[in-house]
Amino acid sequence: MRRIIFYTLALAGVLTACRKTEFQRPPVGVPVPYTDTATSDFNTLLAQSTQKLFYAAWQKSHIDSLLKTEGNGIRFTVLAPDDAAMTAAGFTADKIATAKVTDLDSLMLFHVIPVYIDSAILLGQQGNVRHKSLLRDRTIKEMVTRPGSAVSFPEAYTYKLYLGVAPDRSLLINGKKSGRITPIYARNGIIYPISQPLVRPGKLMIDIIDTDPRFTILSGLLKAMDSTWEAVSYGWFERQQHQALRMYPGNIVAGNAFFAPTNEAFKKAGFNSVEDLMTLNARSMPYLDEEWGEMRNGLFVTDSLLAYSSWGRMYAPRTSIGAGSGVPAMFWSNDLNDAMLSTFALVTSGDNSVPVYLMPFGFGMNGTQITLKVKGSSHAAANIVEADIPTLQGPLHAVDNLILGDKVEF
Repeated sequence: MRRIIFYTLALAGVLTACRKTEFQRPPVGVPVPYTDTATSDFNTLLAQSTQKLFYAAWQKSHIDSLLKTEGNGIRFTVLAPDDAAMTAAGFTADKIATAKVTDLDSLMLFHVIPVYIDSAILLGQQGNVRHKSLLRDRTIKEMVTRPGSAVSFPEAYTYKLYLGVAPDRSLLINGKKSGRITPIYARNGIIYPISQPLVRPGKLMIDIIDTDPRFTILSGLLKAMDSTWEAVSYGWFERQQHQALRMYPGNIVAGNAFFAPTNEAFKKAGFNSVEDLMTLNARSMPYLDEEWGEMRNGLFVTDSLLAYSSWGRMYAPRTSIGAGSGVPAMFWSNDLNDAMLSTFALVTSGDNSVPVYLMPFGFGMNGTQITLKVKGSSHAAANIVEADIPTLQGPLHAVDNLILGDKVEF
């Protein structure tokens, strides 16, 4: 019974945390009067383009009929990789010729956005703007706030693309430079030729952590904490800390970026193994108060070492009735700067009963690497040694230092 209750509470937590829609920046500038002179459709323009492999996949797929099912009058944005990008993604002419049509349908749907993204608006925007592709996975759910509602509901997971513009005016997709912005205008939308393959995420964050040799200490620590919790709670209570790295009950994925400390990060802090970290945890272990049927000391000591990997929301102000609503921090590398994020609210004030929780980090650069540290902390900044690793939850950024505030002692 307790397990059922805690699954219910977990889902309620997701509903509350995702009540606010993901932060979207307002459009910049005013609409420019425009008379559409494009007369050719996607098929004609792609046939005339240098995107031969993409066009071959387009022709073999059902994308034309799939676009028609979206309704009349909808104008689309197509991201069309060049032949080098398609080849890099494994879609050679031979592979396309033997590919299943359903696989090519998924490929095409991931490259089509069901809105018209004008190049002038794109060039004028600040930071990334999220766009939903046409590709969905109905075996996975995400919490979506419908128009006119303040409550989130589970819906089929939609694969998203984050479009931005680099200082050199090249197109950024999910933080990666993807070529110059050279739109091709079609009767039914717009085509952006791109020079990089779009990488569709297929793994959860925990899958990356468990399989990448750079994260063996982090992976082992998470498993050790979970198994210890299971043992001391007799399986009666579900551990919610770091659950967002996995799926929530009901196959629900929560969207957020995560800063994953590498083995090097732990070793710099003096922890050479999972055993070293569990020795630290022995200072104050969670335990079950059997008289009251409650867990005490609900956090491990090492949860504080990982708190800022999840943006430090653990420290958000709260009252006896709880904290405000979490705002997804779906930030790719080109958004990680003070100009963009210094006053970003990661947790709202709810019903104005608690202060908002603002971005705790200051960002900088160390050569070509982005750095971040807790504002005012005496601990060394962390370098992002690999940014924008795509996962179903969002970008995972690998860091070479633990992200710590001065209150953490070990």
